[in-house]
Amino acid sequence: MTVTNADGSTTVDNGDGTSTTTWSDGTNEVAYADGSAMRTYPDGRVLNTYSDGTRTFNDPYGTPLDPDTGNPLPAPPVTEPPVANFGEIESGVHVISGVVEAGLVLANAEGALALVEPINAMFAPITMALEIWHALDSAPRAYGTMGYCYGLVYGALDMGEPAYPQGPYSLDSPETVQEKQTRYAEGVRTAAAQLAESPSGPALRNRVLLRTAYLGSDPRQTLNEIWVTACRQNDDEFYATHLALIWPDTGMTEG
Repeated sequence: MTVTNADGSTTVDNGDGTSTTTWSDGTNEVAYADGSAMRTYPDGRVLNTYSDGTRTFNDPYGTPLDPDTGNPLPAPPVTEPPVANFGEIESGVHVISGVVEAGLVLANAEGALALVEPINAMFAPITMALEIWHALDSAPRAYGTMGYCYGLVYGALDMGEPAYPQGPYSLDSPETVQEKQTRYAEGVRTAAAQLAESPSGPALRNRVLLRTAYLGSDPRQTLNEIWVTACRQNDDEFYATHLALIWPDTGMTEG
């Protein structure tokens, strides 16, 4: 069901406990049953509102913004290199706060580059997470993989839960759409559970943040490296070669 609101926006009931509101300027907001919401602006900024009323605001690169003004939050003064050493970062004893600190770690922590280069070192922890979709057909399996990839990068950047991608499904039956939604949600949950495990979760978060800093602080590049690696792990070479994931919205596009 679609409702037109007083401000001209439209709200669609997604049938899974969520609703999506879209404005004429391209802004859209996904509202969840627990009262939380994620609003994405045309320029890629993302405003997350949580069930307790707290909010976080990020630009397309995951840089924190002031939720009230949209201005960048003042960075804490850096007076000396990070005190964490390679062992603390690799093990997850020290949790990197974000991409800015990850860049400082790469510059100052001897041995930190070993966690992001070669690339296989960074992605080794994700292999087991993908086993749950091997028996599925390729399209539902790809949606599970997509949910996992977004869940991993959103989680590492503290951007909340990634919404199911919106788009036309004219060629899909209702059963197929439901299956894709289910697998996508499974992927998001798998990533969240993996990041929450101790100490392997913080260690994985560190690797994702370090790789993002290494790639010029561009989360989209990290996201798609994970996507390609994950697809190939599942023998989905077509998806790895021909499709890419968009950022910061969720969805696939031609690679």
